[in-house]
Order: sequence, then structure tokens, then C-alpha cells
Amino acid sequence: MKEQLRNLLKLQTIDARVKEIQAQIDAAPKRLEPARRDLAKLESMLTVEKQRLAEMAAFKKEQEAYREREQEAMKSAKSKLSGSKTGKEFNAATREVDNKKKSIHEREAEIKKLLEAESTALGQATAHEKDVESIRQGMAADETDVAQRIAVLKEEAVTAGAGREELRAQIDKELLKIYDSLVTKRGYSVAPVVKGQCQGCHVSLPPQMNNMLARGETIERCPRCLRIVYRPEALEEKSENSEGVA
Repeated sequence: MKEQLRNLLKLQTIDARVKEIQAQIDAAPKRLEPARRDLAKLESMLTVEKQRLAEMAAFKKEQEAYREREQEAMKSAKSKLSGSKTGKEFNAATREVDNKKKSIHEREAEIKKLLEAESTALGQATAHEKDVESIRQGMAADETDVAQRIAVLKEEAVTAGAGREELRAQIDKELLKIYDSLVTKRGYSVAPVVKGQCQGCHVSLPPQMNNMLARGETIERCPRCLRIVYRPEALEEKSENSEGVA
């Protein structure tokens, strides 16, 4: 049974290291998340700004077309004014000219405001386009770094897991089932007992169980956390590699 325990501890050490490396692999892409959030926010802002610019351009075009129509109407009104023969015709043409002047002035004032707003919006959109491009370039470099880091970690995981299957083959099948089940439920399966306490859950074990662990002739489980427990000194006689994961 001591050899079975030693093999379980070796397996646990391997599994713990592989698990640690896998956690690093899973965490590596997360470093890109802040940049992705910033990029999505800027792209959304840029979409709104471009839509606003398009609306401004369309409205400005309408105002310019309206101004052109009013300018043509102004020419017609001036023609009427110059050709008026009566005071009534002169007064009507004068009013029409004045109205067209006012309308043209209003359109020009509106177009001027639109040009100013368009210039400001275009400046903001241009700045945000540069920011978007900058973030994209930074992300491309970071993605390359992350991919390289993950490749290195995967190689480390393969190295760390070397001999795992051969080791599992040396462990009793029923014991292996218990080990795998505990890994799933508890995170790790084998815990040392120090000063009569299970280091997995820190409960004090019954004296009789503690004595049995001292002999190291049977596989015992903590009555509370159900982990496989052992006393390190009981395994030191034939192996120096006696430490478990606490």
C-alpha cells in the first residue's frame, strides 16, 4: 500500500503542475480583454460619428439646394422689380426680393453652422479612427505574444505530464476511481496528516486511524473531506519523495 500511496502522490504532483499550467493557458487570452473592450467602445463611437457626419452632409446638401432655388427665385424677383410698371407691381416685387434675401441669408447661416459642426465632428472621427488603428495594431502584437506564450505553456504541459499514463497504470483501478472522483469534487485527492490533523480539511482524525496511518499498511480516507490521507513519516523509509499537496 505504501507504493500505491507513493504513486498517488507522484500522480498528484504531476496533475497539480499540469493544472497550474492549464490555468495559465486559460488566463493568457484574458489579458486582451481590456483592449477588446476599448476597441469595441471606440468602434461604436466611430460608427455613431460617421452616421452623424452622413446626416450632416445630407442636410447640408438639402440646404445648399434650397439656397440655389432661392437664388434663382431672387433673380426672377429682381427681374420683376426692374420690369414693374406700377407702384403696386413695384411694391410686390420689392417684398419678394426682400423675402428671398432673408431666406438666402438664413440658408447661408444654417450652412455655415453645419460646416462648423461638420468640421468638429470630422476632427473627432479622425482622432477616433487613429485611436482604433492604434489599438488594433497593439492588439495584433499582443495576440502574437499571447499565441507564442500559449505555445510555450502547452509544451511545458506536455513535459510536466510525461509519464502520467504509465504511472496511472501502476495504481489500483478502484483506487484510481477514488482519486479521480476526489480531484473533481475537492480539487486534489491526497492529503498529509500532521499532528493528527488532516491537512485537507484540518479535522482531527480518530486516534485509531492515526495509528493505522503510522503503519502505512492500508489506504485510509479522512472521515470529513474523504480525501486519501497518509502520514509522511510512514513513507519516508523507502522514499524521500513523500510530500503531498496540502
